[in-house]
Amino acid sequence: MLSGIINVNKPGGFTSHQIVSRLRKILGIKQVGHTGTLDPLAVGVLPVCTGKATRIIEYLDTSKAYRAYILLGVKTDTYDTEGRVLQKSPVKPDPEKINEYLDGFLGTIKQIPPMYSAVHYKGKRLYEYARKNIEIEDIPAREVIINAIELVEIQNPDAENPVLVVDIDCSGGTYIRSIAHDLGEKLGYGCCLENLIRTRSGKFYLEDSLSLEQIEGYAQKGEVEKFLIHPGKVLDFEVIEIDREQKDRIKNGQSLVTAAHHEEKLIQLVFEDNLAAIAEVKEDKIKPVKVFC
Repeated sequence: MLSGIINVNKPGGFTSHQIVSRLRKILGIKQVGHTGTLDPLAVGVLPVCTGKATRIIEYLDTSKAYRAYILLGVKTDTYDTEGRVLQKSPVKPDPEKINEYLDGFLGTIKQIPPMYSAVHYKGKRLYEYARKNIEIEDIPAREVIINAIELVEIQNPDAENPVLVVDIDCSGGTYIRSIAHDLGEKLGYGCCLENLIRTRSGKFYLEDSLSLEQIEGYAQKGEVEKFLIHPGKVLDFEVIEIDREQKDRIKNGQSLVTAAHHEEKLIQLVFEDNLAAIAEVKEDKIKPVKVFC
């Protein structure tokens, strides 16, 4: 079975689940899963794990980077241009004020997810309530981290509704649509997300990503090494090489005894360049947490 990670360049108009379904057909395997939802409107980096590598999703770096295109003076129910327009007015942007409010997002902030999102609330997804026109007044705020946010340019500044181009580096779970909406609330005339490019997800970058057509082409030629990334290349855990006897012990769920590691942490156990297990070091024992061999 093909086990590894694929850095997919997701096209617009597709859900993350649709990309997974397409890859299942291309690769001829069922065990495929994405590492974090990207809205249909958005394009860019969508890391997808296949085979046994689906079990390392929880250990991957979840930080993200985006280029956001924010439409000024337009407020919608979905916080993006695909929703119903609630308010529209002409705007003359003030770069100084915009930069001031953007700086206010820096650091750890509390963010309320959009109603049209997959966040769970009392057993249902928020979008299920939204589609039935049920308003939820007490959506729990979540803490996210904005590491950097920068105004790149203002497109069509003389138009009735100019567009801000903003680069954002943030923690996983951040809703860029909410940042666009909240910026509009601060400015007093409403904003929504017009377009979004994810330029980085963890250690995966846009310039290294591949289209579905490229992946399908390589797969048909049997050149899987052109798109399949070894999990060990993206995990931040220390690598420990093990021999065949140790691999057999790990395979049977047994711990290894070590005198070399005492600090409690997670490590990668590698046998012949293959990830054998993710293990926990505790005192003089190495205990397998997830076994892949």
